[in-house]
Amino acid sequence: MKFIDENSLNRLNFKDLLARVDVFSAYGKNKLNNLENFLVGEEEKLEEEFERMQKIYDFISENKKEEMEIEIVLHRFKDIKKLIENAEAGIILDTVDIFEIKAQLMAMVDLNSYLLKNKEVFSNFVLKDMNELFKILDPNDEKIATFYIYEAYSVILKEIRRQKKEVENRLFNETDYEIVKRLKDERLSILVDEEKEEFKIRRNLTKAIKSYAEDFLTNVEKISNLDFIIAKVKFAKEYNGIRPEVSKKKEIILEDAINLEVKELLEAKNKKYTPISINLNVGTTMITGANMGGKSVALKTIAENVLLFQMGFFVFAKYASIPLLDFIFFVSDDMQDISKGLSTFGAEIIKLKEINSYVKNGTGLIVFDEFARGTNPKEGQKFVKALAKYLNDKSSISIITTHFDSVVENNMKHYQVVGLKNLDFEKLKTKLQVNNSLETIQDNMDFTLEESMDTEVPKDALNIAKLIGLDDEISEMIYKEYEMEE
Repeated sequence: MKFIDENSLNRLNFKDLLARVDVFSAYGKNKLNNLENFLVGEEEKLEEEFERMQKIYDFISENKKEEMEIEIVLHRFKDIKKLIENAEAGIILDTVDIFEIKAQLMAMVDLNSYLLKNKEVFSNFVLKDMNELFKILDPNDEKIATFYIYEAYSVILKEIRRQKKEVENRLFNETDYEIVKRLKDERLSILVDEEKEEFKIRRNLTKAIKSYAEDFLTNVEKISNLDFIIAKVKFAKEYNGIRPEVSKKKEIILEDAINLEVKELLEAKNKKYTPISINLNVGTTMITGANMGGKSVALKTIAENVLLFQMGFFVFAKYASIPLLDFIFFVSDDMQDISKGLSTFGAEIIKLKEINSYVKNGTGLIVFDEFARGTNPKEGQKFVKALAKYLNDKSSISIITTHFDSVVENNMKHYQVVGLKNLDFEKLKTKLQVNNSLETIQDNMDFTLEESMDTEVPKDALNIAKLIGLDDEISEMIYKEYEMEE
C-alpha cells in the first residue's frame, strides 16, 4: 500500500517545501531524495528520531562554530558506495578509485573527531574506526588526499622503477639512433613489468578494502543519517518548527498551524496570515465557509503538517499531536486529467475508487476539497452527503470542505470559517467606496476555523455579492429566494 500518491504530493507542493531542506553530502541528498515515511507501529522509533533532533537542535543553537565545522566536513562526502560494492564483488579498483576511497577515509576521520568530542549529542552517529585501512592506503604516513602506487608496497616495484629511471636518464642523453631504439625497447619491457606489479598491488589493496567494506558502508549510512537529521533540524530552526507529540490515539490536534508558502506570500504583501487550529478524530469532519474563506488553504495546512510528521520532520505549529497513519490522500478540484479525457468530477470518482480500497485495509488521512463541485448542484449535494456518511463510519480521519447545504449530520464534526460573521458591514462599505475590490473584502475576512454545532452551511455569498455592488433589485430577488427556502 503506497503511503501517498504523486498527485497528492504535487497538490501540496511538498517537493517545493523539501527543496528548502539543505543537505551537505551526496549521501544526505540520496536520503532526502528517497524519503520514506514512518510506519504504523514505529511510534517508538519516531520518538527516538525526534529526541535525536531535539538534542541536535539544542546543540547547534549554542555551538555555531562546531556546527559549521561538521557541515564543512560533510561537504567532502561524494557518493562512492559503488566503488566499495565493486571491491566486494572482486572488481580490481584503479588508482583513481583508491584515491577516492582514501580521501573519504580522511573525511571520516575528521568527522569522527567532532562526533566523539560531542558524543552525548551525536552518540548514534559515531563512526566505526577506519584507521587501519587508512594506514594501508597511506603507507608513507603522509596524511594528504593523494594516492599513487607507492614503492613502499613492494621491493620489486621499487627496483623496477629504479631501472626505469636509469633507462630514461640514458635515453635523455643518448643521440645514437640504434642505442636509442634499444633503450626504448628496454623501457617498454620495464613498463610492462611495472604494470604487472602495480596490478598485483591494486589487487591486494582491493582485497584490503573489501575486508573493511561492511564497516565502510555502515559509516556511509551513519553519515547520510547525520547529514539528513542536521538538515531537518536547520529547516525546523529556520522556519520555527516545533517537536510534535507522537499520539497513540487516532486523533490529530493542531494549534496555530501554518502553511509556509501561503504565510510567506501574504507577508510579502504586508497581509496578515491566520494560523489554523483544529481537532480531528476518526470519521468525517466537515469544513464550510464562503468561497473566499480560505478553506483550501486550511486543508493544505493540515495535510502538509501531517505529512511532515509522517516523514519525521518537526511541524509548523504552536502545538501538534499526530498519530502515525497508513496513508494520506489529498483530492482537490484541480483533478482534471485532459490526457485521459476525464472531467474534474470523473477524475474525483476514479480517485474515490482507489481510496475505497485503502480505507478497508488501514487508517489514513483523507482530504476532499470541494468534492463534486464539477457536477450539477443537486447531484453534487447528494454525492457529498453520501461520501460524508460513508467515511464517517470508517476508521480513517476524513475532512471534506463543501458549500452544499444539508450535508453535515449531527454525528459529524463541523468547522466553519468565521468569514464575515463578525464584520462591521457599514465600516467595510465605507472602505469599499475608496477601493471597491475583492481584495479589500478578502483582507477583512476572518479565516479562523471555529467548531460549530450548526449543520447548515453559512450564507456568506449574498453578503459578499452586496459588498461588491450587486444591483439592489437582483439582491432583493435573491433574498426572497432565501426566505422561501427557509
